[in-house]
Amino acid sequence: MCLILQAALLFWRLDLLPIWGDEQFTLDTSVQPLAKIAEIVRNDIHPPLYYFLVHYWLELPWSADLVVKARAFSGVWALASTVLLHRLWTTPENRWRFLLVWTLSPCLILYGRMARSYTMQLFLAALALYWGVALLREPRRRGALLMYALSGALLFYTHYLPALAIVGAVQLFLLFRKRDGWIAATAAMAIMLALYVPWLLTISSTVERALRAGPYVITPNSFLEQAIRVAYLAVSFTAGETAPVWVIAAAVVLTLLVIRFASAPPVILLAAIIAYLGATRWVSFAFIPARLLFLLPFYLNFFTKRTWTAVALACLSVVSIWSYYQQQNFLNKGYLLPFDQIADTIQQRSAGHPAQLIVEAPGLDVSPLIRRLSLDPNPRPQIVWVLSNRNHSTPPPGTREVRRDEFVPYSALDRTAMRLLNWATQPTHVLQLTEYHTE
Repeated sequence: MCLILQAALLFWRLDLLPIWGDEQFTLDTSVQPLAKIAEIVRNDIHPPLYYFLVHYWLELPWSADLVVKARAFSGVWALASTVLLHRLWTTPENRWRFLLVWTLSPCLILYGRMARSYTMQLFLAALALYWGVALLREPRRRGALLMYALSGALLFYTHYLPALAIVGAVQLFLLFRKRDGWIAATAAMAIMLALYVPWLLTISSTVERALRAGPYVITPNSFLEQAIRVAYLAVSFTAGETAPVWVIAAAVVLTLLVIRFASAPPVILLAAIIAYLGATRWVSFAFIPARLLFLLPFYLNFFTKRTWTAVALACLSVVSIWSYYQQQNFLNKGYLLPFDQIADTIQQRSAGHPAQLIVEAPGLDVSPLIRRLSLDPNPRPQIVWVLSNRNHSTPPPGTREVRRDEFVPYSALDRTAMRLLNWATQPTHVLQLTEYHTE
């Protein structure tokens, strides 16, 4: 019954949200030949396994848009993770409570419907952790050692962050044991390294690049920065990123009541710390939940100690899921950017006239928009379009403003956060498209 409900939530209207930048990268990369895929991701920050699998998945003979197919692939991994967690990580005492909060997790629904590797990471991480814990209990158990090494290698080929966190945590705990632990740690690492030889140089350069880049920050106050990261992560994992304000407030109260009695195996806590520190150097606060999605089932397990906390969280989750399907209350507005609509606006109003697009939005990935535009390059355009993430744009020399369109309004909560953070610009909408004509 839980799988049926979860499948309905994961696969219904997979075209609901627009394609965003990282999803466009998935589609552009996965349709390439395998050798080209390896070259692309080697120069980026991703291992190749997910893109290889999506490549073959997209070739399956069923009629659907590429993004719908790729999002469905993520849904399949989410369902597979549910089966895996049910079999390996639940107990008879908390099984139905866990399945309740897991099936209705708005965080899982959000990221399980994206054309990204998040749910594949989740599945492999749960598998690697299970066998890693089994190896910690019995270091001489050869089957556990082999399964841990294999699942760890597959995880490294899927994404570096959860692999480094889980394998790093398990290896450290193995090394703290006496002779048996050292032998198990060395043997497991030898197998993983042998399997990962083709990608060793790539992962080392990627980690070095992430460390050299420094953490993503939105405020110079380090205490406030950490508070924002932790709060966003907790809200995402508990109430989801599409919850109304009152649901967020209720989730905070519920979390404070539950967290006092929360406990987790030390190896999972260490993996969580490593992953969190890595994620803060990898992405900004709004993308940390996606990178740490493999920790979601262990976090939700905190709410399964008592029936009333599981039921209360499930009720809040239903409201957040409803809001998701209504495309309301999104904390991360980047998932709502209507690049199709913006492209249509530019194409229709530029018909028959040389046009140019200028983007004044630092950090914004507009690749989905670029893929949908077919503007003829011209050194002397008659129409200049400026896409900005501020309330104003810079008029190109020799032009006059004709029209301005705004997309995706910020909520009252968003505007309050901007004021508290003293943002220099406090736009009313996420994007503004201004049409200029040359004089």
